Formats: sequence, structure tokens, C-alpha cells
Amino acid sequence: MNENFYLNLESINNLNDILDNKKYKAIPTTWSIVITDVKNSTEAIKEGKYKNINFVGAISIIAILNINKLLDLPFVFGGDGSFILIPNSLLFDTKQALVHIQKLAKEKYFLDLRVGIIPINDIYLQNKKVQITKLKLKDESSQAIIKGGGLELSEELLKNSQKYIIDEKPDEKFNLDLEGLECRWKQINSPKDKTLSIILKCENDLYYKEVLDSFERIIGDKNSRSPLSLDNLKLSFDNNDLDTEALLYCKNKKEKFINILKFKFINILGYFLIRFKIGQWANYKNRISSTIDSEKFDDLLRMVVSTTNKQTKELKDYLQEEYKKGKLVYGVHESKSALMTCLIFQRHGKHIHFIDSSDGGYSLAAYAYKKRKNK
Repeated sequence: MNENFYLNLESINNLNDILDNKKYKAIPTTWSIVITDVKNSTEAIKEGKYKNINFVGAISIIAILNINKLLDLPFVFGGDGSFILIPNSLLFDTKQALVHIQKLAKEKYFLDLRVGIIPINDIYLQNKKVQITKLKLKDESSQAIIKGGGLELSEELLKNSQKYIIDEKPDEKFNLDLEGLECRWKQINSPKDKTLSIILKCENDLYYKEVLDSFERIIGDKNSRSPLSLDNLKLSFDNNDLDTEALLYCKNKKEKFINILKFKFINILGYFLIRFKIGQWANYKNRISSTIDSEKFDDLLRMVVSTTNKQTKELKDYLQEEYKKGKLVYGVHESKSALMTCLIFQRHGKHIHFIDSSDGGYSLAAYAYKKRKNK
């Protein structure tokens, strides 16, 4: 079954290495692609539900990772949905997790979540590939890097065919394990003027190196364009910020209020541990900043970056010029802050922190991308 396929993969250390074909391996045919996607996300964003959309995308990932915590599985957070790759030994439990998440999204957040599973072999039969490596972050943390056209095809298949849609009744005895999912930080103000969510696809894979080199020239290296600064990373004590996670564990307003109070107490404790640099908490913010998924590749280059107003204009002018030349297609969403949703596997060990710009992020960048692509 090759269940440890991803665990044993060699890592790359820099996004600029995505063109190193020697680092990639093909996903075994005994695996499948799990896809979740919030329907009509653009309309939901207009209703102010973007934080909920982000959170539901993260729920999809943690619930499946928790089915077997001994396995290391690749996943991609896309703002309004996610991809998770699983060995087929997890299919039964994954289907149950998906229908429970779908029900939860509807009942708690009033969002319509599309869920599906596509066998890798079905992708290969259509002459697409799913090749994968992983980008090393910190300690045991990493993020999946995927190419070959397979993920793009899987998204199309899910939207255009009922064959792959999961439509089962939830088993009430199934335990939907969401341990590790947290959302307790304030929106993170841009360290500069803007926080941008960018989605980009080059017509020729070899051109990504030139694009990334141009990004470094215009907006700086990964550290200087990070959407997160330690000064702007602050625990929240605002009910509106804590409401999204609190909704997960309540049946009524009273329970939600109790959950919010509990999160505030935990955040007070966390504030003092971090503020006075007690034990391993002295480096907690640094751990977070080094395990954000702000730059990734999954058939599309996705980035969340901070820019000055001057850099924003220069970057958008560059992208538009390259688009006119037919070298790439892109979408950009501008905001003044970022949202962060956290998966904490070990409090002082393995983390991953999903980052998107506020007020629409990747979803609105994807909308702009598709409009240009279809012209």
C-alpha cells in the first residue's frame, strides 16, 4: 500500500528548487486524491464569511490527518478548500470524515461544501501526473509541493462529474477527530502596506525560475516579503475572532460563550508564557513564523506576501506585462492583513500554519485568475 511513501520522500529547502525533477516521485496508484471545495465561495465572501471559509478548509485537512496519526500525508490548503492525498487503506474512514465535515460546514457555518475522492489511477489514465516532493520548513514540519497537472484535473473532474462525489449517510458512531485545529490569533497586519494573495501559472514550467527571480528583485526574498512579523503576531481576546473555533464545540449560545471564555483564559496563559519567555515558549512565535505555508506549489504557484505600495504596483505591472506576452496567467487579491489558521500536532514540535490575506484572499485571487484564463 506504500503508506509511508510521503514520509520517506527527500525534501527541498527552497521554493526555487521546484524545477529539480530529481526530487519528485510519482504518487503510487494505490493512493487517492481527496478534494474539498466551498461552493459559491465568492458570494459567501461578500457576506463576510471568509474566516469561516478558511476554517472549513482547514477542518478538512486535520480530520483526515487524525484518522491515523502515525502516517505522514501530503496536503494543500487552498483558502476555500483543500487537497489531501491518502493511501487507499484510509478510504472508508475518509469518506465518513468528509460527510461529517460537510454536515458540520452546513450546520455551523452555513456553507455548502463539495467533497470527493478521485483514484490516482484515474488521473494517470488521462495522461496527467501527480509528482510530489516536500518543502522543508522547521524541525519535522514541511509542506507538499506537487506538479504534473493531476491536481488541476482532479478539481475539474470533481466539478463536472458526479462519479467522484461522496454521497453517504454519516455514521453517528464515527468520531470526527479535530484535535490540533486552532484559530486564536488576531488578524495579522501587514508588516508593510499590503498583504497580497497571488495565484499564478506559467505556460512553460521552466519559466517559474524567471518569475521567482523577478519576485525577489521586486519584493525581496522570502523573509523580507513574509506576511507575518513577530510584532504583529498577537493572541486575540476578541469574541469575534474566537467565535469561529468556539462554534465547533457547542450546541447552543451558552456553550459557545463558555468556549470563548476558555479560549481567552488559554490565551492569557499563553500571553504571559510568551511575554516572559518561559521555557520553550520563548521561541514560540519564531516557530510559528518558520512554519507558515505562505509560499507553495500545487500545479499553481500560490503565495501570500507583504509589499509596500510601490512594490505592489511594480509587481502587478510585471505580472500584467508577462500575461500580455502569454507567458503566465495570474490573479491577485490585495488586503491590509492576513488570517492564520493553525494545525498544532505537537505544541513545541510539528506545526503548520495556514496563511491567507483577509477579505477574500486566495478565493478572490482564483476568481481573477480564472477570468484571465478564460479570456
